Amino acid sequence: MKTIQGLALLLAGSALCSTQAVFAQTAPDTPAPVADTAGADAAGSTLAPAADDGQTQASSQDIVVTGTLIRGVAKPTGSNLLTVSSAAIRSTGSSAAIDVLNQTVPQLPTLNSVSSGSASFATPVAKIALRGFGNTNGNSSGQTATLVLFNGHRIVPVGVLSTDPDPNLIPADALETVQVLPDGGSATYGSDAIGGVVNFVAKKRFDGLQMHYQHQFGQDYHENDVTLTAGTHWSTGSVLISAAYAAHDAIFGKDRDYITSDFTSHGGSDLRTTSCGYGNFTVNGTVYTAPNFQSVPSVPRCDQTDYTSLTPVERRVNVFAYLEQEITPSLKFSVDGIYGLRTDKVYTDIASIPSSITIDASNSYFRPVNGETSQTVSYNYSRGLGNARVSPQRFEQYQVDPSLTWTINDRWQLRGDFLYGHSTATIHDRTGLNGSAITATNFNPYDTSQTPSDVLANLADHEIYTRGVNKIVSGQIVANGTLFSLPGGDVKLAVGGEVRRQSLFNSTVTGAIGDRSGLASYDATRTVKAGFAELFVPVVGRENAVPFINALSLDAAVRYDHYSDFGGTTNPRFGIDYKPFEDLTLRGVYQTTFVAPSLADSGNKIDTRLQVLTLAPQTYLAFIAGAGQGLKPQTGRNYSIGGDYSPHAIRGLKLGLTYWNTKIDNLVSLSLGAYGFPGALSTAYNLCGAASPVQQCSEAYISSIQPLWLRLDNGGAPNIQSVADLFKPGSNIIGVVDARRANFGSEKLDGFDFNVSYNTDVSFGTIYGQIAGTYILNKKISATAGGAYQDYLASTVVNGQTPKYNIVGSLGATSGPVTASLTIRRNGGYHVLDGISPGQSHVRGYTVTDVFVGYNLNAIGFMKGADIGVTVQNLFDADPPYYGASVSAGALSGYANGGTLGRIVSLSLRGRF
Repeated sequence: MKTIQGLALLLAGSALCSTQAVFAQTAPDTPAPVADTAGADAAGSTLAPAADDGQTQASSQDIVVTGTLIRGVAKPTGSNLLTVSSAAIRSTGSSAAIDVLNQTVPQLPTLNSVSSGSASFATPVAKIALRGFGNTNGNSSGQTATLVLFNGHRIVPVGVLSTDPDPNLIPADALETVQVLPDGGSATYGSDAIGGVVNFVAKKRFDGLQMHYQHQFGQDYHENDVTLTAGTHWSTGSVLISAAYAAHDAIFGKDRDYITSDFTSHGGSDLRTTSCGYGNFTVNGTVYTAPNFQSVPSVPRCDQTDYTSLTPVERRVNVFAYLEQEITPSLKFSVDGIYGLRTDKVYTDIASIPSSITIDASNSYFRPVNGETSQTVSYNYSRGLGNARVSPQRFEQYQVDPSLTWTINDRWQLRGDFLYGHSTATIHDRTGLNGSAITATNFNPYDTSQTPSDVLANLADHEIYTRGVNKIVSGQIVANGTLFSLPGGDVKLAVGGEVRRQSLFNSTVTGAIGDRSGLASYDATRTVKAGFAELFVPVVGRENAVPFINALSLDAAVRYDHYSDFGGTTNPRFGIDYKPFEDLTLRGVYQTTFVAPSLADSGNKIDTRLQVLTLAPQTYLAFIAGAGQGLKPQTGRNYSIGGDYSPHAIRGLKLGLTYWNTKIDNLVSLSLGAYGFPGALSTAYNLCGAASPVQQCSEAYISSIQPLWLRLDNGGAPNIQSVADLFKPGSNIIGVVDARRANFGSEKLDGFDFNVSYNTDVSFGTIYGQIAGTYILNKKISATAGGAYQDYLASTVVNGQTPKYNIVGSLGATSGPVTASLTIRRNGGYHVLDGISPGQSHVRGYTVTDVFVGYNLNAIGFMKGADIGVTVQNLFDADPPYYGASVSAGALSGYANGGTLGRIVSLSLRGRF
């Protein structure tokens, strides 16, 4: 058990074990009948496929949608682009972008879950990972394989060991739509888009002043959100600014009954700690406990999840601004900018720091009960230091993207974009204590509140301080226009180049709170130069359609990226849309993709550490953990085949089916993930020990390799304060394993996305409904290059924690000023590997029901543009499924395959002046 917990500590921050998913739909405020034109196709839907008019042509020739460089096409040729509407965003009742996605985009493994960062600097930022690539069991690294964009351009990363954008710094109220491409995108955007692309598209035109107030409440929870939006336009331009403030309480493990470490009611083990507020000890087989020093039938237990936060205390400030100005009839300037500030207080139950100490008569607090001369007392520090350790965090980011667009003529356009982004993450990890403050003589383990105040203050005066500064500077120029015309339409070309520079500067020190002496700083920088092109050819269109070839469009794109740290990579994409007749579109795409090793994964020494694990009394195993050296890109191959059917005989009915298939090579992982334990001890990654060429782990040898790590991590062996402690008399270190991140194996994942929706007018208004889902056929991972693939769905060899299916259904209606919808989301269950959770072979599925009702106050003349809305999230207060795996220090436990704050009611009032 200790080995498993130690490996969990090692992997902490690299992955969130989660599930695959499907997609859900609800209604906008005023859904329109479904029409075969861009925009109307999304009516009545939360997550709708982009429209297709037979030639893949959008209504506006200036629009560039996610996944393509070509202006004026409705979607990337061959792919299925999905859109979360502004009305759907509102109906979720969520103020943070990550929460919107978790309720509307089931291709995310975090569907039906609560996303929040941890107290450590490893994973303080919630990640977006389409289909789970880069962020699920068996496939994890310092960044996900999903590219996150804002208005079509990259977002500056936030964090220390993470180079992912922080979605909580994007204000949901400023969003017009979210475009989701559950497919690759490297031929268009370069790195990070193996799993797909998520593009947050902000509002760009608004006239007047609007205030939006929202209050959310549930059991032991309150949140308040206020957004002010102002804007105007003139004959040659417009301006918009939106500012939001949000604040919410923490929810603790004790506040939700599904969070526990006691699994006995499910047939599992009681994993609550035996180190509780009052000390306990055993004398001649009898257990005694303070404060009365009476014998008790069994060792006391207390739940170490009670005061750990499910969601932290949080304050957010978000600002978005957009300006557009026509300089001349052919030259337009625009600029958008975002600013975000998020402060969190993350709570960790102090009982997750179990302790014991042996005292005797030299300790003035020693109290024998049966003539014994010493006692080994188990305790925690809650009596003296409170129930939880509080770790403050601060995340601040800003970025600005000015652009200049020159319309050369009615066929060609030239656009230049510049981007500057800067973020700072400051993490005060106070989950640990200053163990050197206590001795066997100055401390009262029976009741820590009776310990002298100066000892307690010294004990609590401890933190791991880290600060990460991420910067991104890029320039891009794209020429986009029509080469010539065919009977099927205009042949279009986009060609351009990009130069991007990214840097990550980190600093850290472990010691007294506020003491920055000994601060160590490290930086990593890279420059990327890229060239790209895309050609769109409408072979057949309305003008030259023939029987069984109503429309046919081809698209080819290619991009070359050269990285200053590892070299170049070329990635092509080929897409086809084919309409044998007007009602049916068949589509397909093939492409290669890649994810560059993140600056956090490669060469960033900030997290390199010698991590010591106790295997048995005075027997230790050590790992060198952290960033790797010489990492190669993770490379992918994606293809999908699908179709969309919209029969004119049943207006408003839409059916879609897509088979998708992705393979990733050179997965960034750990030797422990690749070979397991003790398998890694028999590989070249075992630097010393019986199974290593260096037969003995001597103090001299370990000291000689000390440049490989920055700090000692003794969370799994609190009594080891230095390398020298590993070699005290009686101690035995069996090996040192190189567990830094490296390229290892491959992953293969394939399945189906499906969707059926119907939208129609009725006598009282409009009704709409939808059922959609994802079914995974195979998820197999080879831990090493050329090694055998393990089935992560069967969970007979590995614990895959991957459900085969997720389904979302929705039903709604509008009648005059009233809109109402019901949405049901379900994550499928999955098998559990034998022995992982005693007495459990299966984690059940999880179903959550949401309700939304909105009323447009214009109908009663209350205020122009005013409306009210009520959303009930998790209407039936359904708990996520039980899961009785081992408990990791500082982590919540007792559940899996979802997460919830409980039943949350959101009241919204929006007024326009």
